[in-house]
Amino acid sequence: MALSPGPVLVRDALELWCAAGASGALRVLEAPGGVIHLVGGRIAYAESPVTTSLERQLAATGRVSTEAWRAAAATGRAQARIGDELIEAALVSRLELEALAEIAIHDAAFFLLDLVAMARFEPGARHPLGHRRLLDLRAVCQEAERRRRLLADAWPDQAIDTAAVLPVSRLTGQVVALTALQWEVVANANRRRSPIDLARLLGRDTFGVLLEVRRMARAGLVEAGRQGGSAASESVAAARAAAAVAQQTEPVRRGPARSGKRKAAVAEAPTTLDRRTIPQQRRPVPVEQIAPHASDEHRLSDQVLTRLIAGLTAL
Repeated sequence: MALSPGPVLVRDALELWCAAGASGALRVLEAPGGVIHLVGGRIAYAESPVTTSLERQLAATGRVSTEAWRAAAATGRAQARIGDELIEAALVSRLELEALAEIAIHDAAFFLLDLVAMARFEPGARHPLGHRRLLDLRAVCQEAERRRRLLADAWPDQAIDTAAVLPVSRLTGQVVALTALQWEVVANANRRRSPIDLARLLGRDTFGVLLEVRRMARAGLVEAGRQGGSAASESVAAARAAAAVAQQTEPVRRGPARSGKRKAAVAEAPTTLDRRTIPQQRRPVPVEQIAPHASDEHRLSDQVLTRLIAGLTAL
């Protein structure tokens, strides 16, 4: 096992192990916590206490009862075959399980990628579910950024994600149309549950509930109550506050990675995490620096790239 010598940006630690083609689990040791599983440098699964587990999502659909899940876990946990046991019992299709696993990856990655926390890499560790879908870090980072933009466009104040959902007592219009998920949220809001709590209660993916609550806030249908209410909500709020402080106190000093240094890091990486290769507390790195978009509008020109490298060399 390789323990980071200090708090690291999870995105950076993950990039290092993915570039090295490692298989195992990167475990985030500080709140809100979570685990990202890798196979051959690709993301196979991710989970966090603040997101809805795949077990809970399956139970919410009515397809897999708690007893059926426990039976599959008892048989397949040791060989990382819980997913295969569910498929063989005809409780869920392979495609459905793969889709839910991908949703779980993106859900957890949204909360984990930009955390600054102690982390430990456990070589060879596998998730008991089995590896249903392998995703590139680039794709996961891009999806996290897309989700962040969607949330900001719907309602810019992220404090509502960790506050109790309060339906307004009086509506300004005569007619209100709600989606099925919005109705579930309103019907189960009890002036204590945050969107994170409601997602877990309803067996829904956490991002979907966050987005619908923000949309309802923009429409004047709900408002934010008191913060906290559960350990999950409080841990997310605390992690976001810590990240905001780190962004203000630690300037971004990293430019585009140089091929020579990157090859050296890949050759040396997987046995230990070194302070020189994993940066300490700082602002989350823009996803374009980790995995540039393929489109021309997001690609730096050779001239700009040359100036960037020259500037960094001068530092």
